[in-house]
Amino acid sequence: MIIKASALRLRQSRGEHFLLIDVRDVAEWQANTLPGAQHCNVYDYFIADSTPAGLAAMAADAAAALQPLFDHYPAATPVFFEQQVGMRSPRGAWFAWLLGRDDALILDGGLDAWRETGDDLQPGKGLSYTVTQNSEHDVASWDSRWVSSRQQVINADGKTVINVDARRPSEFDGSFVHDCCHRAGRIPHSRLLFWEDVLENGRFRTAVEIAQRAEAAGLARGAQLQVYCHRGARAATVLAALKLAGYPQVAIYVGSWHEWAEHDELPIL
Repeated sequence: MIIKASALRLRQSRGEHFLLIDVRDVAEWQANTLPGAQHCNVYDYFIADSTPAGLAAMAADAAAALQPLFDHYPAATPVFFEQQVGMRSPRGAWFAWLLGRDDALILDGGLDAWRETGDDLQPGKGLSYTVTQNSEHDVASWDSRWVSSRQQVINADGKTVINVDARRPSEFDGSFVHDCCHRAGRIPHSRLLFWEDVLENGRFRTAVEIAQRAEAAGLARGAQLQVYCHRGARAATVLAALKLAGYPQVAIYVGSWHEWAEHDELPIL
């Protein structure tokens, strides 16, 4: 699920093939990136309808951007990275997992960690794609275990199925209101696990540390965990962290608060 920069460099030296995918802004990739890295914008994609049809459309959109990269490097393990681990590289890996690429990895520490190993950077050139909404994309094969529909979030009971809020505490308690949302608060049966608390210095905390924070947040290891944030990006960081800590059932409610707040019939706390 994650790979250290030193391990990546060592395995490359032994002849293993990796598809390095820079998920920063395209201009940053073009300026300096890991040698041979390609580019994909996975961040600016959001959905407003987390129904089965909406999720299937999202998978098709993700496949339209990522599958050409996978096909161009068919024997390579995908590795997603940004400057440090934030909300982009986990989201890129999550899209890959959704599409059945369970081998996809996140570069722990990102580009900064790579530079610490003493390896050079080079200007980015080659392939660049963007995950974008397009109703004409072909239907893609996808793994529904990685996503939660709006109805599944409605059905959470807070015990066997728990909604996990990855946002800031001020978003969780409703004291902060996004300009794009006319309601503030949290989804019922939610527990707060702030996404920045699973990271330290641009890297994931240890599995033990993440598990301690998850347990303190009231997340039962045997429960189905449905992670949300504002628009689905920060949730991917928490999902990856929980999987690292050994939580087996974790998915993302991709529409997140931005979708939930627009449905006045849905309750909030």
